[in-house]
Amino acid sequence: MMFRFGNSMFEPVWNRNYIEYIEITAAETLGVEGRGTFYEETGALRDMVANHMLQLLMLTAMEPPVSFDADAVRGHKVEVLSAIAPMSKEQVAKHTVRGQYGPGQIDGKPVPGYRQEPGVNPNSQTETYAAVELHIDNWRWAGVPFYIRAGKRLAKPLTEVAVHFKRTPQALFSRNPEDVHHNVITMRIQPNEGIALSFGAKQPGQQMRAIRVEMDFSYHDAFGTDTPAAYETLLLDAMRGDATLFTRRDEVEAEWRIITPIEDAWAELPPPEFPNYAAGSEGPEAANSLIKYDHKRWRSLQSADGHGS
Repeated sequence: MMFRFGNSMFEPVWNRNYIEYIEITAAETLGVEGRGTFYEETGALRDMVANHMLQLLMLTAMEPPVSFDADAVRGHKVEVLSAIAPMSKEQVAKHTVRGQYGPGQIDGKPVPGYRQEPGVNPNSQTETYAAVELHIDNWRWAGVPFYIRAGKRLAKPLTEVAVHFKRTPQALFSRNPEDVHHNVITMRIQPNEGIALSFGAKQPGQQMRAIRVEMDFSYHDAFGTDTPAAYETLLLDAMRGDATLFTRRDEVEAEWRIITPIEDAWAELPPPEFPNYAAGSEGPEAANSLIKYDHKRWRSLQSADGHGS
């Protein structure tokens, strides 16, 4: 919110006129870590998308509050969820992907598949990866897809929001319009909290060719310290009586109005052939079918410092 509403250069372009699509990612290298029995009753959609991912979506898409207090902020967050229509079963089949990790390698070490974890049914159909395409049908965001993905045992730990801006209308520096670089603002939540801005710069030499470069801000490098852990902030807010970062009842109900139809449709639709991605990979290949832009692929998880490409 500080980045969005505390800098006048971003608000004029933070809308459907300039933004093509938005990616929100929460990738973990961890597995279920001894919580197999619990995770069997939960899955990635309920565990991550139903709260953490939708919270990031709301903060990215909400309107400016009149003040930074609990009622003003939470009221605008609920407005975002209210503008997302629940999916039909046909829409769920087209705009969601679920996955489950099989055996693979994390940091060069072999790890078991989900079905080999303690407390997990050897024929489990529980998803450890979920990708969803959502649309916010209001004046600011109409026509802008929000792509959300969350998964366990992926290539790198990474939580970020990537805002992809539209390409320039003319391919002045390339014969192929698809090669024209688009601007991306990436807000990294973890690891290496910070903000990166990707833009095109002229490559040295006689040819008029643009290449993608990045300006990067790191909280640790700039301030010499890391921000407090999430639960430290919440515990302090609870003691202060500040409810801004806490979920209100109508917000919870609005979240589940979106999530429940997906859960119900998944229960009726034929399950995928699990496992459908190896531990240490980028996730199930089918997830790329959701993305319609940038060569139809998600941002890469492979860069250790959190910068996707």
